[in-house]
Amino acid sequence: MFSEVAPKRITLSEWSRQFRKVPDEVIKKFNYYQNSDWGRYLSPPATFFVYGARELKELKFDNSFSSLRLWGFVFNESERLFRAKQTGRKVIATMGDLGIIPVIVMAFPEAIPFYPECFWWVPFYNKSNVLLTRASELGIPEATCFSKAILAAFSKRAYFPVPDLIIAATGASCDDYSCLMQLLEDIGYNPLWVEIPLRRQGSEERVAGYLIEEYQKIWQKMVEITGRNLQKEELKKSIRKANYLRSLVKELKETVSQAKIAPLPALEMMVIEFGNLYGYGDFAEWIKIVEGILQTVKERVAKGIGVLREDAIPIAWVTPSADPILLNLIEDFGCRVLTTEYLINQALVPISENLDPFLALAQAFLNASLIGTTKERIRRIKEEVEKGRIKGVLITNVLGASHCALETKLMEEELQAVPVLAIDVPSPGGITEQLKTRLEAFIETIK
Repeated sequence: MFSEVAPKRITLSEWSRQFRKVPDEVIKKFNYYQNSDWGRYLSPPATFFVYGARELKELKFDNSFSSLRLWGFVFNESERLFRAKQTGRKVIATMGDLGIIPVIVMAFPEAIPFYPECFWWVPFYNKSNVLLTRASELGIPEATCFSKAILAAFSKRAYFPVPDLIIAATGASCDDYSCLMQLLEDIGYNPLWVEIPLRRQGSEERVAGYLIEEYQKIWQKMVEITGRNLQKEELKKSIRKANYLRSLVKELKETVSQAKIAPLPALEMMVIEFGNLYGYGDFAEWIKIVEGILQTVKERVAKGIGVLREDAIPIAWVTPSADPILLNLIEDFGCRVLTTEYLINQALVPISENLDPFLALAQAFLNASLIGTTKERIRRIKEEVEKGRIKGVLITNVLGASHCALETKLMEEELQAVPVLAIDVPSPGGITEQLKTRLEAFIETIK
C-alpha cells in the first residue's frame, strides 16, 4: 500500500487525500481485540481532529501505510478501553512502574492493562487546558507536572472507563506522580499500592527479593479479580510475548539509527517506544503494527530513501516531550533524533525466560533507568557521544517534575563534550517564537 509514494512527512490534509486510496476491504481487515464487527481502527488522522485533537492539524506524520495503521490504533485507545469494559474484560490501570506490571496483568487473558500516565498527552493533542484546570480545582498546585491531567481524567470519568483495579507504584518512582496517585483516594478510588525499592550497588539480591513479593501480591490480586487461578507457565508465556515485542523495537531502533537517511520520523519512533509499556492495551495487534513498521523501515533502508535530508544533524533526546509537536519542530530545523532516553528503558530490557518468572521480572526492572542514578541514566547517551554519532543533546524539562529540576544540571555536566540545550515544555498551545529561536540557536551552535 502506498508503495509508489516517496517517503515524507505529510500534513493532516495530505493524509486525508492519501487515505482515499485505501480500499474498503483493507479498512475492514484491521481490528482490535480480533473483532471484525466493531473493532475497526484504520482511519485518517483527521478523524481524531474532528473528535477534538486540534494539534493534529499542525503536526506532520509519516506517510506510510504502516504508520497510518499505527496512528489509527493509538488514537483509538479510549474507545478500545470502553469497549473492553462493555464486553466484560477487566480493565486494569497500571501506574508508575513503567514496564513490568502489565506483563503480569497480560498473563490473564481477559485483563486489559493501560497506563493512565500516557494520557498526559491529551491536553497537548487537544490544545486544551480543561484537564489541567480541573486538576487545579482538585487542589493540585499550579507548578505541578503535566501528569496532573491524569487525576482530572479519573475525576471526569470520560477519558477511560472506571478501572476494575488500579495498581499504583510508589517508593523509588516519580514522586510527583506518586503524590497524584495518593489523591485518587480522595475522589473515590482505592489503589493497590506496590512499593518500588531504591536500587543501590550491592543490594540487588535483597531488592529483587522485595520486588518478587510485590509482584506476587499483584498476581494474587489478579487471581481474585478474574477468578482464574493460573499457573506460572501463563506468566512465562506473557514474558515471551513481551520479549518478542522488545526484540522487534530493539531491531527497529538500531535499523533506524544506523540508516544513512532517517527512514522514520522521531514522532512515530517515540510512539513506538511507549508502546512497549503495554502494547496500548491490545498486545497481539500492537505486535503486528510494529512488525509492519519494521518492514517499511527495512524497505526504505534497502532503497536508500527516508523522510529527512541526508545531512540532518544527529542529536539525542532526553526525557519524553509532553508536547509532540516539539519532535516535528526539531526535524523542521534540520535535526535528526538518533538516540533517546525517555525514562522507559525498563520496557526495552529483555526478560530472562530461564528463571522463575517473578525473579526474571524483578531482575529486568532492576535494569531500569527510572530508579538508578543520573549517571546510569545517561550512560547510553554518553556512549553515543563518545563514538562521535551524536552532535548535540536536547533535554525537555517539564515544569514541576522534580526529577527534571534535580537531574538537568547534572546531565549538562556529564555531557560537556557536545552542545546541550534544556528547554521547558510550555503549556498546551504555548510554543512561542522565543522557544523556536532557542532551538534554532542550538542547532547553529552544533553546526
